Amino acid sequence: MDYVVVVLPTFVALALIWYSQYEASRKRIRFLEVKIEALMQHTGLKFDKASLVPVEVHQAVKAGHRLKAIRLYRKITGADLEQASAVVDELLKKPAGSML
Repeated sequence: MDYVVVVLPTFVALALIWYSQYEASRKRIRFLEVKIEALMQHTGLKFDKASLVPVEVHQAVKAGHRLKAIRLYRKITGADLEQASAVVDELLKKPAGSML
């Protein structure tokens, strides 16, 4: 019975600490999302919301310019060559109508 007196308040305190950290993280993430959206609008970058790939990359893939698409993806996202190649190769596998 004595352990309940110690464990329950400890559990409640830990839950409150966790929840406050969770809420603070959610607010920080939302703040960053708003900033990123503003930066994208300011620079004119557009991303396909379904794949999170820049629209310019989709356009290069659609035009059959694989290397240009890889170069654009690397420039815009900062990805390395292997990651960019994998993304572009995956886009090439999809039907043309699903890219944009």
